[in-house]
Amino acid sequence: MTYAKPLLKRSHHVLISDAGDVCIGEIPGKSKILLQPPSWVVPALEALDGAHTLPRIGKELAARGHAVSSDELTAFVGALAGFSLVEEGARASSVLTAEELERYDRQILQFALVDEQRVDNAVVYQERLKKARVLILGMGGWGTWCALNLARAGIGTLRLVDGDEVELSNLNRQVLYSAADIGAKKVHAAARALQEHNGSLVVECACEFATEDTDRLDELLADVDVVIVAWASLGYYRTRTVERVVHSLAANHGIPVIELGGDPLDISVGPVYLNDGSHLGFEDIRKSAQQAFYSSDPTVRAFQEARMRNDFRNGNRVVNAWQSAPSLAVMSGLVADQVVKLISGYDRCNLVGRRFHLSMQTYAIREEVVFARS
Repeated sequence: MTYAKPLLKRSHHVLISDAGDVCIGEIPGKSKILLQPPSWVVPALEALDGAHTLPRIGKELAARGHAVSSDELTAFVGALAGFSLVEEGARASSVLTAEELERYDRQILQFALVDEQRVDNAVVYQERLKKARVLILGMGGWGTWCALNLARAGIGTLRLVDGDEVELSNLNRQVLYSAADIGAKKVHAAARALQEHNGSLVVECACEFATEDTDRLDELLADVDVVIVAWASLGYYRTRTVERVVHSLAANHGIPVIELGGDPLDISVGPVYLNDGSHLGFEDIRKSAQQAFYSSDPTVRAFQEARMRNDFRNGNRVVNAWQSAPSLAVMSGLVADQVVKLISGYDRCNLVGRRFHLSMQTYAIREEVVFARS
């Protein structure tokens, strides 16, 4: 690749040791050490600021008394590019405003550091986020935290689906709501809060509970890049569930789906279903998921089956799912990380076919392989 105005990536410091060696960057695998380089190298690195062409840089070096030929300078920049240390400084974005470029600057530097796809400038990754639409099914504890993370990351459009209203008992964990929102529809309160965090965000509200209505779900999935199922995905174990229909329609349209789950004791994120033909689908793995879930002990299995039927005998006690903000913050951060990687392509999406588990009591982690990619 040739560069109009080469820019040494701003994610990389240039360090010089007492011995005169040079290190570009600080992260193992993403940096490069130059042992005893010629005297013109450091001034050349300093000049790779994205504001000058190579001929101009060559003239400046010559004016400072450094003897370096045009071919040497071109080869040097080419070598830096080969180590993914240079990007195009002259690239202007037609997608992001100057304000957005400043807002997202720190994460664009992160994208530049990793740069899995070796784009000409890491701004490309941020532009992909701006153009994307993510569907979040459920705006409770899981959905609100996911939406907040994605709004701050610069996803262009969030489509929120939930028919519920804000209650006082939501406020310990559902991050987008305040006491002033009690009684309001969750999607409308969430939209207001999200746009306070990011005024460039477009929020599409569907004030309804998702059902098995195929036509309506098809409408909700229209023009979506990723679906987040932000409720307990019981479609593996029950015959009739909304998420089974969602997975089926998403597979038909080639839309990736990510799941999450858990409680304050143990959280899980994934798997990601790419739905691109590279792996088994949701329906293909339901039977094996059931076999993995249900105990071989008949007594335990009987209670698990009773739980799936919601066959409770609680009398007048109000029994509910336990949940708090810290675990939700952790799992939603991991979900947002995978969604950003999936949409932008700046790094690998590692939870395709895998479910990550973290104990919030012991911090022990384990990874479950749900399906393999072909």
